[in-house]
Amino acid sequence: MNTMMAARTPARSRNSQLDEDGIAQHIASTETIDNLVADGYLVRHDGRLIARQLRAPQLRQALTHSVCHTARPDVDDFYQADGEPDADWSRRRAGTARSHCSVCPVRAACAELALRDSDTDGIRGGLAPEKLRTRLLAEAPELTRARAQDQRAAQEQQARIAASAEIQLLARQYLGGSIPEKTREKNRQAIGEAVHRRDELVAAHRLAAGWTQAA
Repeated sequence: MNTMMAARTPARSRNSQLDEDGIAQHIASTETIDNLVADGYLVRHDGRLIARQLRAPQLRQALTHSVCHTARPDVDDFYQADGEPDADWSRRRAGTARSHCSVCPVRAACAELALRDSDTDGIRGGLAPEKLRTRLLAEAPELTRARAQDQRAAQEQQARIAASAEIQLLARQYLGGSIPEKTREKNRQAIGEAVHRRDELVAAHRLAAGWTQAA
C-alpha cells in the first residue's frame, strides 16, 4: 500500500498526525475487512494507524486472514521456552518473525489486538514481548480510548439484539388467536414502537460505521 500521505517528515507536527488519523479513520470506516487485507492496509506504519481505528471484533475478523490462521505454524515458535537462554530465544524469535510475521497481511491488526488485550508474553504482529510492552506504555491513552470504544460498541450491539428480540416477542403475542381485539391493537402499537426503536439503533450504528442511509 502506498503511504496515506505523499510526504512525511521525520518530525511530524500535531496537525500532520491529526491528518493521518483522520485519513486512517475514513479508510477504516469505509472499507470492509476483506478489502483492507487485500489492499495491504494492515501492514507497515499505515496499518498501525488503521488498526487503531478498528473495533475488537473487526481485528479478530482480520486475523482469519493471518499466516497463523492459514498456515498453522507451531504455537511454541512464538514463545520463549522454559529455561531457554535469552540469546537462543532472540535468534529463534527473529527467525519466527521473518518466516511468519514479515509475510503476514494483517500483522498490524495482530499487534493492535494484543495491545488491547494487554497480551505481551509472546511474539505478536512481528513484535517481541519487550517491544509490545514498550508500546503498551507509550500508547496507554490511545489504548484506553480504544477499549472504551470496544465496550461501547459491544453494548450497542447487545441493545440492537435486545430490540430485535422484543419485536419477535411482541409479534408472537400479537398473533395469538385468543387475544381480544382491544389488546391486539395495543400490541400493534407496541410492535410499531419497538420497530422504531430498533430502526433508530440500526441507523445510529450505520452512521457511526460510515454507511450511507441507503445501506
